[in-house]
Amino acid sequence: MPNIKTIAIISVVMATAAAIIYIINNQAYETGLEPQSNKERYHQAKIDIDGFEILADVAYTDEQLEKGLSIKDNLNEDEGMLFIFQNEGQHNFWMNNMKFPIDILWLDAAGKVIHIESNLQPCTSEFNCTVYEPQNNSLYVLETVAGFAEKHQVEIGTDIDFELIR
Repeated sequence: MPNIKTIAIISVVMATAAAIIYIINNQAYETGLEPQSNKERYHQAKIDIDGFEILADVAYTDEQLEKGLSIKDNLNEDEGMLFIFQNEGQHNFWMNNMKFPIDILWLDAAGKVIHIESNLQPCTSEFNCTVYEPQNNSLYVLETVAGFAEKHQVEIGTDIDFELIR
């Protein structure tokens, strides 16, 4: 039968191990490398639009596609979110739960812009929220800071290149 000293040592070791796991999980969370059970990790893509680079989170799981940029409080000009769908289609978007205005660019399978919606404002209510949808099929959608398309002269037919980086 273990004595009190052995039980105390085991308790200290177990408490220390729990504290280390807690610290590792918190550091991983803060650096975006948190365990899948806490928050789904986003991959990233480097996007080139006529020489201007954007670092974009990539949404491709159902949960990521549904949440979109509503997970962020703001967006810089060199940031965005790239949505990658499994099939081409008329993928629609709305501004529910958004905290800031954005531009939305729909891209075909070749990466050419097929539709643009600019300076979209967050919805005031889920019940009064406009749905935006292109008339043509897209495979990708890029969300950027509001005013990006105009500032960078993005228009229908603009070629957008991207590569997954992590």
